[in-house]
Amino acid sequence: MPRSNTIATACVPISHVDKICNVTFFTSNAQNLSTRQTIAFCLLGALLAFSPLHTKVAGAAWLGFCIWGFAAFSKHRAASRAATSAATIWLISCIVALVLASICIFIWSEDKDILNPQMRLLVPAISAFFLLRKGGLSLQVRNGMFHAIALACIIAFLSTAFLAIRGADVRASLASNAIPWAVAISFYPCLLLPAALAEHASVLRRWFWLLSAACGIGAILLAQSRGAFLILPWCGLVYAWFWHRKQSRRISFPQTLLMLFAAVSVLLAAAWWSPSDVLRMREAAQNIKEIRTTENYNTSVGARIYIWDLAWQGIKQSPWTGIGSIERKRRIEHAGEGGSAEELAKLETVRSVGHVHNQYLNSALDGGMIGLAGLLALLIGMALTIRRLSPVDPGATWQLGGVLFMHATASVTNVNFLHNYYVMALSLAVIVPLLAPQRQNFAQDM
Repeated sequence: MPRSNTIATACVPISHVDKICNVTFFTSNAQNLSTRQTIAFCLLGALLAFSPLHTKVAGAAWLGFCIWGFAAFSKHRAASRAATSAATIWLISCIVALVLASICIFIWSEDKDILNPQMRLLVPAISAFFLLRKGGLSLQVRNGMFHAIALACIIAFLSTAFLAIRGADVRASLASNAIPWAVAISFYPCLLLPAALAEHASVLRRWFWLLSAACGIGAILLAQSRGAFLILPWCGLVYAWFWHRKQSRRISFPQTLLMLFAAVSVLLAAAWWSPSDVLRMREAAQNIKEIRTTENYNTSVGARIYIWDLAWQGIKQSPWTGIGSIERKRRIEHAGEGGSAEELAKLETVRSVGHVHNQYLNSALDGGMIGLAGLLALLIGMALTIRRLSPVDPGATWQLGGVLFMHATASVTNVNFLHNYYVMALSLAVIVPLLAPQRQNFAQDM
């Protein structure tokens, strides 16, 4: 029975020696890393682990990875053609997104700072491309990187749990806005769970990653951001697929999906009847009821419904080039003007937001079909990258698929690209499955 290799990662090792699993982290196939290189990797790992606590720490981890990729001072075995091809696809999609966003900036003569998200995605993509041109990562380095991701999940959970125990406002105390922060944390379980389920070399390491992924999910629930709650069914789907591969001779995949559907249904029912409204389902239902009875939009759901309609009207007026971000902000700030004082009071929350709480509508409203195409270029690039990796490494496919799923779905209820923390987390999460995918035979391994 062949030993499964751990899924590729682009984060950072946290120790020179994995004493628990008795595996050297930084040993390349050719030679050991120098003391200076080891210290650099440890520092980068520490930055990643503590990134849930502050945006500047996450930014330092992002910058450290970019420097690592451009320097490419450690040479390991040659990277696979699939890995290089996948990294090239992602790089091209980032370039296309930047070009299309630049066209929108030129049309409306807007501030170039609007291009920050595209630049923060492009630079790590270039860095990963250079890194793969130098060679792939060793198994030991990848394991160390996953340990750093696992520690980030644990620290995120402990920090949110500490705030909740103290009675503090958890959502207001996070490193970034609660929604992009929670979605960014959701990328970690997407990366850890497939790696843990594919791990067979060390049972202790496997369970450490599984428990860390659970901690990440716990942090998301404590953040109370509905946009990130879809991590629960996604993790269920990943587990169902791996479990089915192990039980394929006895249970068909449709039966496995039926059991998953039943489990999700039970979870939703329990959440609905839970006294604490863990998933904020009853709150959303109450918001919708309030809109229907009083037309009061001063709730999270109500503001979104009103502002989505406002955005749709603007898109219909200028479908190809949009109306620009300045005009978008003006329309939101003056929502309901001309009506009675009572009507204005019901739109107070709407006028306080600066975007339309939907990445797709926001991009189309600002830049029309050009702006929307720039957003879709990233999603299509991820999808093509997944297709390129799927014959080589199903585990890496599930990793990147999870990142794509969470990014695409969370973008329906918020404009996460306006938050630097989110963009940096997304850029690193996409790179993780690209760096060193391994050919695996799950039918035999499991």
